Amino acid sequence: MPGLGGMVKRITGTYFRVPDFTGLAEFYADFLGMKVVHRDADRIAFSFDKSQNSLVFQKADVSDYCAGTHDFYWKIGITLKNLDDAVNYLRGRGIPLNDPIQFRDIGYMTKMTDPKGFQIELLQQGFEGNAEALDLGSLASSHAIADQAILAHITLRVTDLVTARDYFENKLGMRLMSIQPVNDRGFCLYFYSWNNEALPDPDLKAVANREWLWRRPYSLIELQHWENSAVQISQTPMDQAGFDGFSFDDETLNGKAGSVERKVTLTDMSII
Repeated sequence: MPGLGGMVKRITGTYFRVPDFTGLAEFYADFLGMKVVHRDADRIAFSFDKSQNSLVFQKADVSDYCAGTHDFYWKIGITLKNLDDAVNYLRGRGIPLNDPIQFRDIGYMTKMTDPKGFQIELLQQGFEGNAEALDLGSLASSHAIADQAILAHITLRVTDLVTARDYFENKLGMRLMSIQPVNDRGFCLYFYSWNNEALPDPDLKAVANREWLWRRPYSLIELQHWENSAVQISQTPMDQAGFDGFSFDDETLNGKAGSVERKVTLTDMSII
């Protein structure tokens, strides 16, 4: 991925276990315009672009997903150049969506759920009023979502920030790119990637970095740190549909011969 500060690692897959694939192709390929990049009897995967992260659904003997407010896994995030256009398009396809809001100085957003109950945050790359005007006819595939979208975030909840930071920064070698306090709600957001790009403002809490961050053409890990240590974060039971980890390309493991894909499992992350 040239031109991105010499990044040699990137998130390549976000994994979910599901009881079946009913409704997934229509939702992700038709409604969101993602490409089906893999399909067999046991797995189906979708991506906006091969250079980006993919959503990988794996068939398992599990019950339906039931999201909890203190689950370790929360959501994926898709960033868009023009959220209002995307919302109007999706509503026209029968998908219910609340009106987008500018949430604090973080972003202009709304949320929806996929056919399996997994939550998706739709986040405009610019704040409210800073949308990019789109000419649908000039877009590569003329799809109102796919041609303006980045699969941008995997959001995880934590209470032990010290352990979580040690895991992502020291064990995985990721770089902390942004800190976004939401003090009145009792949490703070931390965003990680392997990218070496210079931030617009070196202050990790600077609001000036946020629109820039939402435009990055790669996925970030977002940690929602709950500051009340009494909050009990738990993983979804393995006999229920749920998040199954993520993978990343590591060019440093294989030198000039190419990259090696590594998977970070729920067992790996159980320490945080």
